[in-house]
Amino acid sequence: MVKFFRAFFIFLLLTKSLLAQTISVTASTDTSEYKVGDYITFSLEVKYDKNIKIELPNLKDSLKVLEYIKTLPVDKKEVDGKIIELHKFIFSKYDSGKVEIPSLKILYNEKNSSDKKIILTAPFSILVKTLEVNPQEDIRDVKEPIKIPLPWWMIAIIILSIAVLALAIYFLVKYFKKKKSKEEIKLPEIILPPHEIALQKLNELKEKKLWQNGKVKEYHSELTDIIREYFENRFKFRALEMPSSEILPVISIIEDAKEIFSTAENFFSNADLVKFAKFEPIPKVNEEMLEQAFEIVNKTIPKPKIDNQNNGEQNVR
Repeated sequence: MVKFFRAFFIFLLLTKSLLAQTISVTASTDTSEYKVGDYITFSLEVKYDKNIKIELPNLKDSLKVLEYIKTLPVDKKEVDGKIIELHKFIFSKYDSGKVEIPSLKILYNEKNSSDKKIILTAPFSILVKTLEVNPQEDIRDVKEPIKIPLPWWMIAIIILSIAVLALAIYFLVKYFKKKKSKEEIKLPEIILPPHEIALQKLNELKEKKLWQNGKVKEYHSELTDIIREYFENRFKFRALEMPSSEILPVISIIEDAKEIFSTAENFFSNADLVKFAKFEPIPKVNEEMLEQAFEIVNKTIPKPKIDNQNNGEQNVR
């Protein structure tokens, strides 16, 4: 019986030794003494087997005795079948004195097990000193700036630069005074009617070949904006701010637009499918929508009004 317990005790010792070799952690700083405000490089090295998963603590919360600055990239490598991770963090300290670095908990478990274990780093301390000031040293006066004499060629360049600048200012002032004295002839602003603007933009869109180059969404967005803008300028309602479901009822009651109502209804139906339903139109639909846009504009061009004069002649406006 004694032999059994002795063998069992030896087995426990060996198991504990093997587990201890599974993972090891080391916490350290780059030196043990710092001055107030110095950067403190804190290193956490974890060495573990491949079948182990580790979980590091949040050092911002765990090391509140120091001021967190930043985290450096992790250095991870494999040596003799073990993974070695080196985590580095930059801290600082703005008070002098001895700083106790506490033990840090690292959680770990085997990849095929959810049973988590804890390994602790060894606590240690660092010393933060104040900046050394020598009270015996006298306060020195501020030194006067050193006067460097300019060479003659530098003086000549400065004088020449001033002269050129003065001449430039003189001629600029004279030029603008002369220009101001002349009467400015303003050309009258040419305002195109809405249908000419829309047709011009539709032709420009056609030349861009957007959908042929894979820019289908951009093509349909620009196409519907042209028609919305045309409706707004031609029929005087806020088509650019309205959804198509509100535009169509307005079009249906406008006398000059009744002819194109069904075309507009089909046009905006396809436009909404492309915009909201992620509909990928075939090339034929892209071409038909451009043709519909041209039809909408061409069929709503204002017709000349004819007034009958008392003398029997007709006046075309």
